[in-house]
Amino acid sequence: MKADSSSVGVWTALTRDESGQILPVTAFMLIVLLGLAGLVLDVGHVYMCHRELQSSCDAAALAGATAMSGATQNPLATTMSGVQAIATKYSAVAGNKNVYRNLPNVAMVSGYPALKCLATFQAQGVSCVGYVPYNAVQVKQQAAVPLNFARLFGFSTMTIQASSTAVKGGGPSRPYNIAIVLDTTLSMQLYDADCGATQMACSLSGVQVLLQHLDPCGTSQPTCTVTAGNSANSVARVSLFTFPQLNYPTVGADSDCSNSAAMATNYTFPAALATSYAPGTTPGSTTYRVLDFQSDYRASDTAISLYASSLLTTAAGGSPGCAGMGTPTYAGYVGTYYAATMYAAQAALTQEQTAYPGSQNVMIILGDGDANAPHYNPPTGGPGSITVMASPADASGTYPSYMGECGQSIKAALDATNAGTTVYTVAYGSPSFGCSFDQDLAYFLIGKPNTSYVPNVQPCNEMAQMATHPWNFFSDYKQTGSGSTCVAAQTEVALSDIFLQIAGDLTEARLVSDGVS
Repeated sequence: MKADSSSVGVWTALTRDESGQILPVTAFMLIVLLGLAGLVLDVGHVYMCHRELQSSCDAAALAGATAMSGATQNPLATTMSGVQAIATKYSAVAGNKNVYRNLPNVAMVSGYPALKCLATFQAQGVSCVGYVPYNAVQVKQQAAVPLNFARLFGFSTMTIQASSTAVKGGGPSRPYNIAIVLDTTLSMQLYDADCGATQMACSLSGVQVLLQHLDPCGTSQPTCTVTAGNSANSVARVSLFTFPQLNYPTVGADSDCSNSAAMATNYTFPAALATSYAPGTTPGSTTYRVLDFQSDYRASDTAISLYASSLLTTAAGGSPGCAGMGTPTYAGYVGTYYAATMYAAQAALTQEQTAYPGSQNVMIILGDGDANAPHYNPPTGGPGSITVMASPADASGTYPSYMGECGQSIKAALDATNAGTTVYTVAYGSPSFGCSFDQDLAYFLIGKPNTSYVPNVQPCNEMAQMATHPWNFFSDYKQTGSGSTCVAAQTEVALSDIFLQIAGDLTEARLVSDGVS
């Protein structure tokens, strides 16, 4: 039967009519686009949460490392669990300082915060010696981030994780006033075969290492602006003290690159616990200070070499053609006496700290520890004898005294520590015997040894007791003639490594890669 032409036309028209077919396609595409937009929002939210979690890890690791370095006075930092508690306190875990409202359910990953001893940074002067035997803190946190649009696809949360590692030193220097006390007695002219130079030259090389790792001025300054030896916005200011005491103006020979030598003179006695130090500057007056606090030893914090025109650099033997500090004329007559120069240095530190509020004080003492300055030289007195330690020095064993000199050194260091100064000591070739005036004092007073008067110490033990903490005590026991009997808890034995370690202690904690071992 032949189809009606009119019905065929209607059918053809209906099958060719495409009006309205875009609507379901559009609806489907809108759903896809809205889903993708939702996913983008969820991904952005997760990314922001991860950045917040990472920031809290950074803060927590830095807080733990800073506490471990001793930059804070928190008693918790004296134990491993205490350092972990401090790090956790700055985390994003609920109840702590870096909690974010949009980042709930944050948890510390099991086993963290972890304290580590990273060998890479030990080699850079950041030791694993201190209240806790580590130099780094690693923090790892995780959180379940709630999702919104991804729920349409069956995902309600996403777990994220972040970690951060900080070492306790190696960053910029903290603001410090540093008094270096150097032995310049005649024994420092002796040759040290282990170092390959005289003991004086080896000591000065160590000081140069320290100066190369401190910041003279702020890290934001491309060049330090220097006036009279000090930088604008100075950070680490360094002064030099010595014993025996020197005659003014011959002290200038230690920093003017001349061929002359400073002249030693008899000991005088700055007041214990004084708040300022002002040695005479007229001919014939005396001084324990070679140079006042200086911060021009490098042109900027990024400069590799020392600034050759700096008086401090010159005194430290860092200027080409200049030997630096030397043993003074007549040093053999006056011997070694620590306490007076330590009280002078501490007074200067107190004065400098007053001028720079917020700075911290450090005293670094290098010598063999064998205090042996006589009352007279020759000790019998009489015509032709030099009075090395005149009145008010007496035989009491209490500062100032020509008896019990090693014990007085320990007391002077304790007074400095109690005043807030961190005292580092470097025993350079400390002998296995000495401090004879400490040994003699007990007999002098009561006829037999009695440590109630002064500690009955030997030079190495004296240097150890002078340090604020056991880890502030170092010893180069490989020095020629030392006998290798004076061993410290710190493992460094070369003076360059020792001063590198001290420099590391005086710097800020810093973030490092998690993968460093």
